Amino acid sequence: MEQANYHIIGHQICPYVQRVVILMTEKQIPFKRTDIELHNKPKWLADVSPTGKVPVLVVNDSQAIFESAVICEYLDEVSGGSLHPADNLEKANHRAWIEFASDILNLIAKIIYRDKSDACVDTSHTEIAKKLKMDESELSKGVYFSESGFHIIDGVYATLFRYFEVFERLTQVDLYANLPHIKRWSQALLERESVQQAVPKNYNQLLLAFMQQANSYLTREEALYPG
Repeated sequence: MEQANYHIIGHQICPYVQRVVILMTEKQIPFKRTDIELHNKPKWLADVSPTGKVPVLVVNDSQAIFESAVICEYLDEVSGGSLHPADNLEKANHRAWIEFASDILNLIAKIIYRDKSDACVDTSHTEIAKKLKMDESELSKGVYFSESGFHIIDGVYATLFRYFEVFERLTQVDLYANLPHIKRWSQALLERESVQQAVPKNYNQLLLAFMQQANSYLTREEALYPG
């Protein structure tokens, strides 16, 4: 069967785009990538993305697929092997904790866009720490979420862990405090080649600039971030 032509349209630091790119890199699926500016979206985006959001995967220059979870499931199914566990019950458990990751991402978005005081940020940090503690109890004794190796769920959480390094520099709050397994997991993920390749090398600076453009409360004092 002839290899399909894949074109991923996204934004250079979007976590949902990262999920797709990590999977494609892990499975060695050739693809073309185009990053757009979210505050100045090209007119042609409306032709391929019904929601106007990214990521969008264009297959064979004709069919467009949107929503990162759907894109990942599609790519995992049409390529060799699978980045889901083989056991159906374990696979379902992974999918449940992937949904749980979305709750953490919503709290991250709240910190960036909506929290406008130290008290609000502290509350969001507390909620994230509670959720990470729940993840901690589910982790395997291996390097990744499951002892069987790297799976889609690992790529999903890798995109969350990126934020915490920047947040810690801005707030001096260690979200991994008393969570040794989460800390070990995050370090292993952020060192993985597919995860590193999913974003530009100056990701931290780009995230900071994005937060400043969004008038995030955390960036009210640039001096808090040491470059």
